[in-house]
This record gives sequence, C-alpha cells and structure tokens, in this order.
Amino acid sequence: MKLAIVFAAVMAVSAAQLGAYRPPPSAPRPVATRVASSDQAANVLRYDNDIQPDGTFGYAVQIDNGINTQVQGAPRDFGGNPPIRPIVYQGEFSWTSPEGQPINIKFVADENGYSATGDAIPTSPPIPDLIAKSLAYLQKAQKK
Repeated sequence: MKLAIVFAAVMAVSAAQLGAYRPPPSAPRPVATRVASSDQAANVLRYDNDIQPDGTFGYAVQIDNGINTQVQGAPRDFGGNPPIRPIVYQGEFSWTSPEGQPINIKFVADENGYSATGDAIPTSPPIPDLIAKSLAYLQKAQKK
C-alpha cells in the first residue's frame, strides 16, 4: 500500500513538472553553402521513362545544372520453386563537382551486389612489397 502511495506521489510530481517544461529555443538551421544558385532553380531538360509488361524498364533524366542519369533494369530468372527473379540494374550518373570537375559513375546491381566504377570512386592503395612477400610465404607454408 505504501509503495502505491509513493508511486502515485512521484507520478504527480513528474506530471506537474512536465507541464512547466519549456524546451530551449532552437538555433536556426544552417543553409547549405555548397548549393549553387543555378541548382536551386534547376530545370529538367529531359525525362524518359519506359516500363514494359515483362518487368524490364529504363529511365533517363537530364537536368540543366549538369546532373544526368540513365538506368536500365530487367528481371533475371534463376528458376526454383517459388521462382527467384531479382531485378538487375545497370546504369550511369554524372554531375559536375563544386570544383568544376565532371564526375561520371557507372554501376551494376545484380546477384553479386552493387558494383560502381568511376574516377570519383576511391580505390585501396597497392599492397606494399614486404607484405605481399610475407603473404606469399604464408600461403606456401600452409600448403606444406
């Protein structure tokens, strides 16, 4: 009984304080500084969209600020029961970086995952010679 009275008192105090709580005024949100004024008023120059009854599709978008994309997709039949038919995508997109450099990315998304290629995609550095030699030595040692 005492526990119920203490619980009710704690709840009453909490509820009373909750009504008096005022969150601090929020600071104004920063505006993105990397957006060029031409991007704010960008216009679509071309939009093509093609969807077929068999599940294949394609679309292309070109915007006057230099953003372009083109994608095709088609279901790939792997058979099975129930049939497995994932959609395989391939395409490319491009834009101009804030430094004025054109960026082009090509990609494929299929049963092996997403794979993108392009100059803007980071690549791992080459394996140093000493590490490559030690890996070859370990591989030889495991075979013995």
